[in-house]
Amino acid sequence: MSSKTVDDVQPKAVMTPDELARWNTLPPDEQLARLRGAIQSGMDSGPADVATDEIWAKIRARNPHIGLQSVR
Repeated sequence: MSSKTVDDVQPKAVMTPDELARWNTLPPDEQLARLRGAIQSGMDSGPADVATDEIWAKIRARNPHIGLQSVR
């Protein structure tokens, strides 16, 4: 993956408009490499101590502009 720069953006469940714009400027092969890295990191992290519904509730609390339709 690329070194950390101003343009460095990593995939996550909810991106800000700025993060999404920067993500969209990445070449497809770089997006895929970053997605694969994020998925592998999640798989290697072990079991979570919170349920999926609790995670989504935290995401929605931090990002009230996100509607239920856009996260499911």
